[in-house]
Amino acid sequence: MRFYIETYGCTANLGNSREAEAVLMEMGHSPAQIEEADLIIINTCAVTEKTQRKISSRIRQLQGHRLVLAGCLIAALPGSADGIDCIMKLGILDRASALKIAGTLDDRPARPGRLQAPGIDLCGIVNIAEGCLGRCSYCIVRKARGRLVSRPTEDVVRSVMRLVQSGIMEIQLACQDAAAYGTDIGTSLPELLEEISGIRGRFKVRVGMMNPDSAVPILAELISALRSPRMYRFLHVPVQSGSDRVLEAMGRGYAAEEFLSMAARLRESLPDIGIITDVIAGFPGEGEEDFRHTMDLLRAVKPDKINITRFSKRPGTPAARLYDMPDRIKKDRSRELTRLWLEMACARNRMYEGRTLDVLVTERGRDGTVKARCENYTGVVICGAADLGETIRARVVGSNPFYITAKAVRF
Repeated sequence: MRFYIETYGCTANLGNSREAEAVLMEMGHSPAQIEEADLIIINTCAVTEKTQRKISSRIRQLQGHRLVLAGCLIAALPGSADGIDCIMKLGILDRASALKIAGTLDDRPARPGRLQAPGIDLCGIVNIAEGCLGRCSYCIVRKARGRLVSRPTEDVVRSVMRLVQSGIMEIQLACQDAAAYGTDIGTSLPELLEEISGIRGRFKVRVGMMNPDSAVPILAELISALRSPRMYRFLHVPVQSGSDRVLEAMGRGYAAEEFLSMAARLRESLPDIGIITDVIAGFPGEGEEDFRHTMDLLRAVKPDKINITRFSKRPGTPAARLYDMPDRIKKDRSRELTRLWLEMACARNRMYEGRTLDVLVTERGRDGTVKARCENYTGVVICGAADLGETIRARVVGSNPFYITAKAVRF
């Protein structure tokens, strides 16, 4: 049978979708374009109210098709799908739920149609854990994914090896808090990275999002692991606020100074490291002084990218009971944060101009260009042809807040 999976949310969710796709293909079913699918699987996200509205609207558009609803939104808020015409509602899209879907597809007679050839994809995702140890007062994801359950190291290594042997060049290690990996099974993230670094083949690894309170205790070992040529020198570490008062209300488990100290140590040890962080604008009780602390922290750290989210009440979370400030204040603060990030990103990317970098070509771009990643995961648009999966030398000739542009020096 033919199936189509539409995914919302984080890299871990995308990893879940790819795992389900692999299971369905093992069972003899085939991925297809949405217009030709016998079944449409929506892998949902519950992180914000805006995302929930977007998904609900999409599901209404697809009414009349054979739908399976899965993912964090269904797991955390099953009532959100009340009144929706679908053949199945599932929680997290894992191997077990994919087998249930396979049974549904087996009950559907085949119909003729044209399958699209799969595109070339050099990026693979390996989910290394499910759930987390955090108690963030605003987060609904833990309600969906539960407490931390790490995959055994040998299982992760086998998954990476299979992807590398299939020609995958970039491995993304995904979960809700990568730095917490292994604390429940007697190992650690740096030990996992050391094992992965020993795999033979041509590939690089991007470590997934991690919380500061989990990263600080393993920071020395993590820095050492990131020095491996197998690893992108890149980390995604959400700070969420620069105010200790707000961080305490968020239940984040660290102080702003700890984040600043961690970032400084990373930059001192790995000067070219790429750092991405997240900030919530307008958390309940955030005053002007709290917001200024956040702006000051960002100016000090100068992250390569800032993911900015306006606070959104999520049902059943402690923060949902707090007074929610007017949207206009959240919008104003979000705009101010965005202006600061664009200013810093412009300056940071401009520093690459004139440099020659080794970059890994990962996908086709527009107008004869290709897209690549340099050692710290900065995005590079290369003017001129190059083979996917090739590592080339490129001279940076321009930049903007979102990526740098370069010309190949040699192929």
